[in-house]
Amino acid sequence: MTTETLERETIDGFHLVIDALKLNDIDTIFALPGIPITDFLRIAQAEGMKVISFRHEQHAGNAAAAAGFLTQKPGICFTVSAPGFLNGLTALANATTNCFPMILISGSSEREIVDLQQGDYEEMDQLAIAKPLCKAAFRVLHAEDIGVGIARAVRSALSGRPGGVYLDLPAKLFAQIIDRDAGKKSLIKVVDPAPKQIPAPDAVDRAVALLKGAKKPLVILGKGAAYAQCDAEIRGFIEKSGIPYLPMSMAKGLLPDNHGQSASAARSYVLAEADVVMLVGARLNWLLSHGKGKTWGAGSAKEDGGKQFIQSTSRRPRPTATSPSPRRWWATSAPASPR
Repeated sequence: MTTETLERETIDGFHLVIDALKLNDIDTIFALPGIPITDFLRIAQAEGMKVISFRHEQHAGNAAAAAGFLTQKPGICFTVSAPGFLNGLTALANATTNCFPMILISGSSEREIVDLQQGDYEEMDQLAIAKPLCKAAFRVLHAEDIGVGIARAVRSALSGRPGGVYLDLPAKLFAQIIDRDAGKKSLIKVVDPAPKQIPAPDAVDRAVALLKGAKKPLVILGKGAAYAQCDAEIRGFIEKSGIPYLPMSMAKGLLPDNHGQSASAARSYVLAEADVVMLVGARLNWLLSHGKGKTWGAGSAKEDGGKQFIQSTSRRPRPTATSPSPRRWWATSAPASPR
């Protein structure tokens, strides 16, 4: 068998990773090139993917997380092993905390040497280190599992509350060769990992009744509302209801600050005076004093201000049918956008 015939009938780990990413509509990689991912990034560029290089892995990871938030597709950050992985881990933890869909993919040393602690090049159990700081962490050891590894990472990053996922790819995985047809069949496309869930009618009725009975209602828009990209629906609700709104910092732009119902210029007043507050894709975190204290009109920092809260999230449409090969995954739960 000639070299040309072998290349035509087989596929390596490099191309399987690239094809798996492309199948899931991912066309951009943020990275800092180095061993063992240098060849992968070179091949990715040759295969038409956009590779944006940085001088520090943390910056590459932050860029990937920002891209994930803006596109609703997981931003992909590639790093080298050990120190490069640790630099990217800072961005991964930040993405998880802030609900940005991101996948950190790092090369790593050979498992059999690392597990025996024999002192391999940049020896580190990266999977164990990443697990406490992200939504999920996976390792792929065999080329035929690359498709399921990428699919699980994509689904985990987007489903439920979006966040960071770590994917560990040991160096020798990239050079593994398998039958091309078998490799193509092993790839998986994740379809709508964050499907829509309509709230129960009685929950909607309670919320509407509460808003109708409010004397001083207020809507707070959070980054979950921005992530959902439902600007028109939010504007329609605000203008039809006539309720004043207050955008959090990452919800700026959903509606202009000079809109007639914007309460941005009177933030302290409306938070203290409102009796019913509707949170749209927002959390009662430290930026909102956790719903307590003088910010909300209470007498002390730990006192309840007597407000009633409605918390809502925005979700994307649910698919209606499965599709033939390549295999596709359909979410069985109904996850929410970031709150």
